[in-house]
Amino acid sequence: MTLRSTLNRTVGVALLSLLLAACSTSTSVQVSQPPPQVGATISKDTLRGTLKGTLVQGHTYYMDSNVVVAAGDTLLIQPGVTVIVLNTGISNAAGAPEFQVYGTFISAGSKDQPVYLTVAPNLRKYTSLTDVNSGALWGGIQCAAPKNGAGGSGDLILKWTHVEFAGGSAGTNDPIVTGGGARYAIWFQNPSANFIMEDSWLTGSTDDPLRVSGGKIGIFRNVIECAAPTSGDFNMKSGTVGDIAYNLFVGVCTNGPKLANTGGINPECNVNIYNNTIVTCGWRCTKDGRAGSTDIEGGARGIEYNNLIVNSRTGFRLVGGSAIADTGNTFYDYQYYYGAADSVVKGFYPVDGIQGKGKHDVAGTAGQNDPMFVGYSVTQVPTNLYVSKVPFSSQQPVENLMRTMDEKGNQRFNDLSTSFKSDFHLQQNSPCVGKAYTGTVKGATGSALPVPMAVVPQKSASNPFGAEGVVGLGKDFGAYQMDGSGNQQ
Repeated sequence: MTLRSTLNRTVGVALLSLLLAACSTSTSVQVSQPPPQVGATISKDTLRGTLKGTLVQGHTYYMDSNVVVAAGDTLLIQPGVTVIVLNTGISNAAGAPEFQVYGTFISAGSKDQPVYLTVAPNLRKYTSLTDVNSGALWGGIQCAAPKNGAGGSGDLILKWTHVEFAGGSAGTNDPIVTGGGARYAIWFQNPSANFIMEDSWLTGSTDDPLRVSGGKIGIFRNVIECAAPTSGDFNMKSGTVGDIAYNLFVGVCTNGPKLANTGGINPECNVNIYNNTIVTCGWRCTKDGRAGSTDIEGGARGIEYNNLIVNSRTGFRLVGGSAIADTGNTFYDYQYYYGAADSVVKGFYPVDGIQGKGKHDVAGTAGQNDPMFVGYSVTQVPTNLYVSKVPFSSQQPVENLMRTMDEKGNQRFNDLSTSFKSDFHLQQNSPCVGKAYTGTVKGATGSALPVPMAVVPQKSASNPFGAEGVVGLGKDFGAYQMDGSGNQQ
């Protein structure tokens, strides 16, 4: 079931009436409206089995086994909900609990009341991320793929949602992760459905924090922290079309956004990747020539503009050779690079059979072109730590996490000092301000390419779960725009 049919068939007249009631003149009394609801409310505090309906605003739930959203059903999570997963890390035939999504899954958090899909507080530690066997403690969100050209999940919508410590190994009888093994924290795989992820967080995983094996995507203004100890990308495969913009990637093991047209699904993988901030990625990757900021390979195509890449193992990689990208339909320029050490600078433009240098890139020598973040020093990590392949245990927390407190000041990882809180906004006099590209990106025939593609439904009065605030190329390098239009976290 698609997002649009979910709204029309499930929310229906009641939701539309609620939205219309919220409209008024400037002289009318403004009344706070309750959050949308789908179906019946779910009041029991332990979640298991097949569920549909609404998890109620502000409640804490406990999930002790798999939760299944059946085809045609919708599970809606209202703002302020916390789901604490129990039975974490188990490696039997059932595996640790996961959401198995055949229908539509909507997590509708808000800035003031985010949703948390997480584990018990005593497990929410930075040290939980350091061991490949324990860093991912539950199964995450696993969306079914179409079989024989039909079926698959409906839409997956995540807004202001924290997904933490997900992606642990599946059991051998898992119906979506065939044969068991490592799971992605989030796996979406239906080219006919929509995946919208906005203003959300992914913290920790065993493998890819996100894999999209086909889907229409709108991925805007998220924070991706410390994904996997030894491997893992923010990974888009064949059948995936859309936008990845205004996101912050910190300490991802291999790459931030990666495109590869593998999987044999139409259409060709084609994604706009622009105005992302990518910091200290790639150093833990155990494979040569792979890591780590942003990557297009294996027949995929897209655009790469205005990304701010800081102290990462490599710059933008447009791959040639046996894994060549669709280079004739890939367009790139205006990347901004900073490297605190020579070992970083030498990776700005990888030389292992790869292209990717833009005419207007900013790339100097070690220590040049400090982007001047508001609350993060690009020289605070000793330069001798910028080597590959470095074990997680040798890295500093600041290399892998944005911050350790949530919006309400609650400490997110209880084995770190609460004084650690990074801020990747740009200072007013940053050299990144006003220097990015905001013009037209032209394709191979000279015609303008759509930036953003905006292939997912947009938010409207009749479609409250659509993508919102989608903008094109930002005038400042990276995810944080001085006019407030970029990342909100």
